[in-house]
Amino acid sequence: MAKKDKKKVSKIKIKKKLWCKIISPKIFGSKEIGESYLQAPEKALGRKLKSNLKDLTGNVKDQNVYVSMQVNKIDGSMLKTAVVGYELTPSYIKRAVRKNTSRIDDHFRFTTKGGKNVVIKTLMVTFGTCQRSVRTTLSKELKELLEPEVNKNDFSGFISLLVNRKILMEAKRKLKKVYPLKEVSVRVIKLMEKGIIQEEIVVEDKTKEEVKEQPVSKEQSKEETIVETPVEKPVEKPVEKPVETPVETPKIEEKEE
Repeated sequence: MAKKDKKKVSKIKIKKKLWCKIISPKIFGSKEIGESYLQAPEKALGRKLKSNLKDLTGNVKDQNVYVSMQVNKIDGSMLKTAVVGYELTPSYIKRAVRKNTSRIDDHFRFTTKGGKNVVIKTLMVTFGTCQRSVRTTLSKELKELLEPEVNKNDFSGFISLLVNRKILMEAKRKLKKVYPLKEVSVRVIKLMEKGIIQEEIVVEDKTKEEVKEQPVSKEQSKEETIVETPVEKPVEKPVEKPVETPVETPKIEEKEE
């Protein structure tokens, strides 16, 4: 009898996948913001994602901003991220710019304290139309306000200042002296770096740090409390010489003859 031909069964290799948690950066509390279904957590390195700022801070006023993040570290099944961008929504910009206003757009290139290059695109909207010379002055003043803040902070630190609105409120307060402003905001921020973003290594200047007071022991405190009083030398009094009293010689009266 002829042998029966055995049917070849193709086996499909199925790789198991894992649910990996995505963790927000430190400036947003390092909390879970989502999950990703991956074969291995290492495959997520370098991937970028966007999240609404309202979901990170819980503040409804932040719904007009999107934050760009990149997966730069892996801790078990957790994907840790770092901030790489900041952007306003187009709908917010359209609502801010109206008729009889002047829109001032500008872009600057700065360097952070850690040595990273940053591109910042700004937006200013005035009450009423203004001349070109006024727009140039406003752009120049805004650059002088933003540059020192970027230079003395790392990238994530500068983003946290924007989220708290400290820089923008101070800039609006100073710039309205030049011309009344309806809106002062940072439209886009980008890191000009490729590849996986690493944390900035910031070297602190120890010469500017305040010297902490060391605890003083009891013996040292006793020594410090003892004050050497100068010994007064006795003042030599001048010797008084005896005063010579003149001796009166008796007068001899001559007898009359």
